[in-house]
Amino acid sequence: MAYQALYRKWRPVIFDDIIGQHHITDTIKNEVSTGRLAHAYLFTGTRGTGKTTTSKVLSRAVNCKSPIEGNPCNECEVCKAIMGEVCLDVQEIDAASNTGVDNIRDIISQVLYLPSLCRYKVFIIDEVHMLSKGAFNALLKTLEEPPEHIIFILATTEIQQIPATILSRCQRFDFKTISVSDIVSNLKSILSSEGISADDDALEYVAYLGDGSMRDSLSILDQCLAFSSDSLSLARVVDVVGAVDDKILYEFAADVAKKDCISALRLFNACVNSGKNFDNIAKGLLSVFREIIMYKINKDEFSASRLKMKYLSGCADYFEVPSLVNAINILSDCIVSFKTFSSQRVALECALIRLTTPAMNSDFDSVLARLSSLEAKMASGVLTVAPQAQSTKDEQTDEIPLPEPPSEDYGYDSEPVDRPAAQSGDERYTIRIEENWSDVMAYMSSNGKYVVYTMLFNAAIKASGDELVINVDDQDKRHTLSEPANLAIIKEAIASVTGLTPKIKITAEAISPDKQSDDVFRQLGAMEKNFPENFRID
Repeated sequence: MAYQALYRKWRPVIFDDIIGQHHITDTIKNEVSTGRLAHAYLFTGTRGTGKTTTSKVLSRAVNCKSPIEGNPCNECEVCKAIMGEVCLDVQEIDAASNTGVDNIRDIISQVLYLPSLCRYKVFIIDEVHMLSKGAFNALLKTLEEPPEHIIFILATTEIQQIPATILSRCQRFDFKTISVSDIVSNLKSILSSEGISADDDALEYVAYLGDGSMRDSLSILDQCLAFSSDSLSLARVVDVVGAVDDKILYEFAADVAKKDCISALRLFNACVNSGKNFDNIAKGLLSVFREIIMYKINKDEFSASRLKMKYLSGCADYFEVPSLVNAINILSDCIVSFKTFSSQRVALECALIRLTTPAMNSDFDSVLARLSSLEAKMASGVLTVAPQAQSTKDEQTDEIPLPEPPSEDYGYDSEPVDRPAAQSGDERYTIRIEENWSDVMAYMSSNGKYVVYTMLFNAAIKASGDELVINVDDQDKRHTLSEPANLAIIKEAIASVTGLTPKIKITAEAISPDKQSDDVFRQLGAMEKNFPENFRID
């Protein structure tokens, strides 16, 4: 007899054997036991979670001559006929290959006739979202008022593509992704029956690769057993599926934490030389950073294998959540670029360089991650902030002396003071603020005004008469910075550094990428002056 895949050989035959969907199977068992059956069911969920299996078991349960607490007996002639797929009263239709109106009309024509062997005629329509609009419309009337001897079971992975008119006529059940522990428990039971030994770490990794799908997990297990049918180890699973060992992935994470670019690239070359797939490396790293975030946020309820918990506990303390989010964004962009970039290797190498050299990243998320790291160091006492550096521009021989600022307060809400026609002095003192803006930013960072400081990172500063125009890169920042409390912070910083109190105007216009990059690094350089000489931002 030909070999039968594990997911087919061990397909559940009663509701009680379906893994991880008790909220559905218990409900349906009660409906079968009490006879309160719906005329149409809609099963939705990701692949491999039991939708088709539940449909098959339900088709037998409603027609079984000797049901056992809502489960089919699988021994009567009706159950055996349905299981042998020789019962004409139960039909399974693949909507992916029968999408048209004519296919639905054929079903409607069969609805008129009474079942020959069973109590109910059951139509299982798999991948129902693939039906055309005309086919859905043709099904509507029959689905709303079917004969008493008809039950429809619709299954789909794309519930958003089902028309609302269909949804409202069905009893809907949402299948959950299956937990790693439930998958491992089922895999152990199957391997025990097959007489095969396996390490717990190997089964946990197979379940992890299955991504909540029992069918996918069994398919991966089948592949591994084809390589070695007597026993299963973690190393063997990793070799067979071409994945990257967790130990290596967490070594990558350690290199990112240490900002060791050379070590990360050496490790990457070793992985490539051993035949590891670029996509697997990138996705493995993405998963590692996601796990570290989840572990840091909710350590007590985080669930993982014993070995992975060991890696996590040794690595998580070296990261802050913003830096992890930034790493995930970099890797996500890299994975997306695989589809269009001419060299996946170059794309992933560039991503690793960006991960281990944060100083070269000038985007908002990267800067925010670096600021968060600095805050953590300040809070822990690792980093001591030096007294504010005083500007030395007045000592330069080529500096043009500027007039003292007027005593009037040019606040955001105040009206301009009526002054003589000659206004040259007003613009000159706002120019002075523009030239000292890096020191203003440094003052805000050293005094803990990080929210305002971060929103002003890419701002363009321009003197306009007696008004200082601050141009930011989006409207949300403009609205936030225009709030009185935040304006007061900006005014305080300007006054402390320059002794000036100009009128401030916040705008939001496009900033050129070159200007934006220059501003970020200029401001980071200014910020660095506030830290000890042996401290480096990168």
